[in-house]
Amino acid sequence: MRLLPAVALLTATGLVAAPALAATTPYVDKRTTLDALSLEDFQGTVVDDRGVELGGIGSGLFALGSNEYWTVTDRGPNGEIGDTRTFIVPEFTPSLVKVRARGTRLDVLESIPLVTPAGDPVTGLPNFAVPGDPAPFAGDGTTLLDYNANGVDTEGVVRTADGHFWLVDEYGPSIVEVDPTGHVIARHVPAGLEDDYAAAGVDYPVNGSLPADLSKRRANRGFEDIALLSDGKTIVVALQSSVVVSGDRDRIITELVSFDTTTGTTLHRYGYRFDAASTFAAGTRGRDLKISALIPVDQTHLVVQERTDTEARFYTITLDPTDPLVTEADKALLVNLAGVAGVPGKVEGAALKNKSTLVIISDNDFGFVPRAYAAGEDVDPSGVKTVLAEVKLP
Repeated sequence: MRLLPAVALLTATGLVAAPALAATTPYVDKRTTLDALSLEDFQGTVVDDRGVELGGIGSGLFALGSNEYWTVTDRGPNGEIGDTRTFIVPEFTPSLVKVRARGTRLDVLESIPLVTPAGDPVTGLPNFAVPGDPAPFAGDGTTLLDYNANGVDTEGVVRTADGHFWLVDEYGPSIVEVDPTGHVIARHVPAGLEDDYAAAGVDYPVNGSLPADLSKRRANRGFEDIALLSDGKTIVVALQSSVVVSGDRDRIITELVSFDTTTGTTLHRYGYRFDAASTFAAGTRGRDLKISALIPVDQTHLVVQERTDTEARFYTITLDPTDPLVTEADKALLVNLAGVAGVPGKVEGAALKNKSTLVIISDNDFGFVPRAYAAGEDVDPSGVKTVLAEVKLP
């Protein structure tokens, strides 16, 4: 697979006008912060928000123009206590959130909770017991919660011309189609898993449309983002990290999958090899590397983010069905944000605003300190806010 340098490639695809821009240092030009909004005020079905404010919307970013974006929350306020996964507000349901950046504020314009065909909240609870995945517990870390076959842990969003949203989910991993009012139309999972969802009593159609071995995803490392290509119907999704391979916890090859939204079928699959862990901060291991953002360029080109919790670098690649593995030779660096002042931590969503501006958004994990909380006890705020930033590219 031959790849042009990043500037030449983006010029060829119309995003950068020739001649190529002079090399400069990337810098944060604007930063906006999500205003405080209690979960009870945000979502009427939340009975007790335990002091948690709206957050977690940085999992995905879909640009609408005029500084407006669709984002999506993940499964809701949850934390890890050792090997235990707690759900502080288990009745929370993942939601689509439309925002606008204005001055230093990120304002919520609209929200659409995800619901079943009957209109019931899907919740963010896991679907059924999966080997290696933690069971769901209440905030105290000792009270076991019920599974929910309808639950999703959404991590990326695009919207097609018919107004439908297409999301990716970590649990299946799965691709989820949602109508304009938030009703789940269908969920696409690795082949064979559809029977498990049926047995668990799912309330919407589940299809085994994806490669079967993607069900071997690592715990909490399912699909992490989604990109809509220029034909308006093809999406590309990314598995956050390598599937489980016995004896190789630090494997650095993960998966990209292209999918036809009109037929509900997988088109192509590509292996994607991360940069060597040694090229990141000291102590980084292969298991720490993740893809969390995809940005479409045109029908055959994509920007892929490689990150840890403290670093993010963006590469332009070519999607070539005849070459099933993207390696270092196939990647052109667009920008490395390591050490750039003003870049928030845990960048999980990104978009190109124009030829010289990258927009990024952070996942603040709902802004609370993860620990065991007694029943009814309010959480300790972490002070971490959701930040959307504009980065001027070199």
